Amino acid sequence: MRLRLASMGIFPDSVVTRLDEEVALHAVRLRGPKGEVVLGGGMGGKVVAHLPDGRMIPVAEMQPGETGHIEAITAGETLIEALAVLGLKNDDEIELVRRLPAMEYIVLVNGGRRIRMAEGTAAKVLGSMGEVVCQFANTQAGADFTVTRLLGGKRAIRAITSLGIENGSTLRLEAVEKARSYRMTGGERFVVTSPEASSLSPARSGGCGHCGT
Repeated sequence: MRLRLASMGIFPDSVVTRLDEEVALHAVRLRGPKGEVVLGGGMGGKVVAHLPDGRMIPVAEMQPGETGHIEAITAGETLIEALAVLGLKNDDEIELVRRLPAMEYIVLVNGGRRIRMAEGTAAKVLGSMGEVVCQFANTQAGADFTVTRLLGGKRAIRAITSLGIENGSTLRLEAVEKARSYRMTGGERFVVTSPEASSLSPARSGGCGHCGT
């Protein structure tokens, strides 16, 4: 068990944060009135689209190329505000560009710590890359990205800040890799992140592990 946890980057005395299951869902890329945005799986599952054929389905269930308009947002004011920041609101016309495979971003934080960030998390970090304002999920590798706002509710923001990311932080994307998933036999499945593990070198880091105990 100790070796299995170490392979995920979790060691004795590591501080871990349990995340919502939504981080394990695939993100989606949408085209809206203000261009393309990325929604994490949890966000995409709470935005209901009304398609031309009369169907009303979560955005996360749309197929690439399908269009419609936002019919409802099945969550509280926090998600409504986050979508508004991204330029999306009720009745806006949208197109599902593509579903994104589960990926992890390898990120340098403030020029020091190296972490692994789930794509759904990267979609909730807003900032600027020079004069360009965008989500971190849309940043360019090697460019300095200054965080200006964290999107989402208290749990989402707590998970992001546990990685050492806050307003004013400088992030630099180094690489994007397929997300690694771990499962142990039996028990409940859950998702955790560990800032201690994330600060290790990429060869040993397992900053976001999916496991069941």
